[in-house]
Amino acid sequence: MRIPWLSFVLPAQCRLADGRFSPKMLTYEKSGQSLWVFGYGSLIWNPGFSYEEKRRGRAIGFARRMYQGNTYHRGDDSLPGRVATLVQDSTSEATGMLFRIRGRRAIRAALAHLYEREVGNGYRFEEIPCVVEIDGRLVKTMALTCIAYDDNEYYLGPDEVSKMAMEIAKARGLAGPNHEYVLKLAEHHRLLFPDHHDTHLFELETMVREGLMAVAA
Repeated sequence: MRIPWLSFVLPAQCRLADGRFSPKMLTYEKSGQSLWVFGYGSLIWNPGFSYEEKRRGRAIGFARRMYQGNTYHRGDDSLPGRVATLVQDSTSEATGMLFRIRGRRAIRAALAHLYEREVGNGYRFEEIPCVVEIDGRLVKTMALTCIAYDDNEYYLGPDEVSKMAMEIAKARGLAGPNHEYVLKLAEHHRLLFPDHHDTHLFELETMVREGLMAVAA
């Protein structure tokens, strides 16, 4: 179910995965300080909120996986699409973009947008450790992101890559076909992080292309 648009975000909606309030988020929202937001899926090319700057970065101790189901943007109730979430993996780093948002009004608007777009589709706000590229240096920071855990109603979880790829090749939502999302994500990853090989994403990309040919045949 998609949550209706919220004109503002109440503090009770800014909870971490375990249900606690995020003191840092509430401090940012009240004081108008800056906030980093980490995007690892469609936020990379379409954040949907205003920001002061964006930089390449990585989430430390997480891997990107196409385990979250989506019945609105990239699928429907009969055939959910697969979109990205983060899973904890101490040996991995998930690539993405970090957006710096500054000022109370901009932070409030960004939180409202993320709540409607992500939390309304099974994700939760979470603060995670990241590194951000600034002037050729890797700087550690905490960033806000949205993660879909396996206890939400849309979660599909892991499966054989060939089966996941066929689901992606066939699914379509109001934002377009599911394969468009996966192929675009792989394309942006290559452009932004040419030295980083995302095995999960690239295996899916290859098999999605094969699935598209099979569907068209």
